[in-house]
Amino acid sequence: MTRLAATIGLFSLALTVNALATPENPAGAGDGRSPVVAGTDYATSPTVRKIIDPLSLEPPEPPTVTIETANEIDRFIAKRWQEAGVRPVKVADPFDYIRRVTLDIVGRIPTFEEVDAYVSGPRKDRDRNLVNRLLSSREYAEHWAIFWGDLLLEQYRIDGVENNAYREYILKSLEENKPYDQWVREMIGARGMVRDNPAAAFVLRHKADPDELTIAATQVFLGTQLKCAQCHDHPFEAWKQTDFIGMRDFWGSTRRRLGRVETLTNRDGREEQVRYDQVVSGPAAGGVFLTGAVSEKGGGVDGLADLITARDNPYFARVAVNRLWAKMFGRGLVEPVDGFKPDNPPSHPELLDYLAWEFISHDYDLKHILRLIALSRTYHLDTAGPPAVPARSASRGGAGTPAGGAFFERMPLRRMTAEQLHDSIIVATGLDRRGERGAGSPREPAGDRMTGGQTGESRFAIDIRYPAPGGSFLSTFGSHDRNTIHERDPSATIPQALALLNGELLNDAVQLHDGHPVRRWLRKGDSIEMALRRLWVHTVTREPTPAELSTAVRYINADRRESAIERAFADVHWALINTREFMFIR
Repeated sequence: MTRLAATIGLFSLALTVNALATPENPAGAGDGRSPVVAGTDYATSPTVRKIIDPLSLEPPEPPTVTIETANEIDRFIAKRWQEAGVRPVKVADPFDYIRRVTLDIVGRIPTFEEVDAYVSGPRKDRDRNLVNRLLSSREYAEHWAIFWGDLLLEQYRIDGVENNAYREYILKSLEENKPYDQWVREMIGARGMVRDNPAAAFVLRHKADPDELTIAATQVFLGTQLKCAQCHDHPFEAWKQTDFIGMRDFWGSTRRRLGRVETLTNRDGREEQVRYDQVVSGPAAGGVFLTGAVSEKGGGVDGLADLITARDNPYFARVAVNRLWAKMFGRGLVEPVDGFKPDNPPSHPELLDYLAWEFISHDYDLKHILRLIALSRTYHLDTAGPPAVPARSASRGGAGTPAGGAFFERMPLRRMTAEQLHDSIIVATGLDRRGERGAGSPREPAGDRMTGGQTGESRFAIDIRYPAPGGSFLSTFGSHDRNTIHERDPSATIPQALALLNGELLNDAVQLHDGHPVRRWLRKGDSIEMALRRLWVHTVTREPTPAELSTAVRYINADRRESAIERAFADVHWALINTREFMFIR
């Protein structure tokens, strides 16, 4: 296979590259937040520290700017550009935009047919129609179920039994576009067994342990790290051990009740004994929220669920929209996304508050926020261009560099995740045996998911059990282990390069099997040149340059036997997938 690189010198085979509003004068003693330790009265505790500002009663008014904008997001971003004298790069071309938004929303590259319809179709509302089509597809739920599965530590084995109920619960919540606050309340207040109430898997994944649940819930839903405060007071952090204890008290009555032993038949046809444990939770004494709020429902998990999802909680909506922004832009308005604290202000505090209010006022609609982001001119910007250098520093009357250093004056070049790369290879090579693929195409029924072997040809990332086995394609490219809540490791490695150079998945996939797009095109009467043009668009979402096309045509025409032509096309396709251009979201 490597003969292509040596023969035509056409492609760069460098396979893997490493490439709220918190004010100056924060709220202080008036917060009313008084954490407690055993024997301490909440109301009289002297422990008062600053927290991030509460959301205003009204959303911030988008500023007036002189730069072209598509929606309110752009106006907040452009205001910072104008204040600092930063010039944004040009808007990306349509090929780059459809590739970017398809990868970000449904987790795979667009097909030739999708690109052709988008680029050659009428321009009016084409971006909005594209984004709406992607968001309404099942693929949206499947791709974002991986994102939320990382945060919620979804695994295929719960209580010692293979059970995909947790994954299906996440998928169904996304497919139904369940309001995010409802989804979170269901998980925090869940009781019973996973097979009857899949939301209980969130509690059981943390062993129904109050300490673990306190750490997980505050990190995932409040963007706040309390792990260190579990054991001691950190001299430089706002949260103290008393804060941890106050939050833990909400989970005080939560426990796991051992279920009865049952005999089931596993996927291999063997009988095995399993036990379904149960989440039990009742009234709990105490419990004080990080902001000092106390629930009318008391100190148990139902009260905690209400406090976390309350509209006046300064964290909940901001943290959620910041996670979505970070997924779409490669970095958050607050960075790191789990670092919401007074000494880590957002880069664009008014924008963060605006998005939080949009989220709240649209009933915590995740798709609404993603649509706003994807249709903004900021998201349309090119990846090419120098980093921003403020023309006016703060000392000369300008805004200076925003907190976190991000102006969002161009899109960052991001490497695909393991799942995006895996699914893009399947789409690029036609290994999807379920028919012509497009956003919204049906998959097998949910109940049939995750059956069969681990390496089936038509299996997309959502169909594979997590955590992915060591040495598998997903594991090699850094899929989440889902043992603890953490960011993925984006490092490039030698095994990744070898997996693309000589790995079974890619080398088998590029052969011109019956489902391969090149075979389809040739059977329909396409010339070699036309099939190559389509292949470039289908794989790297752009037309080939004249030099690339000429060289590839000569290479394929070197031997006119049918078998040789098929091998030559496979070589070209293998080389395209091995380029940086394929692996990166531009």
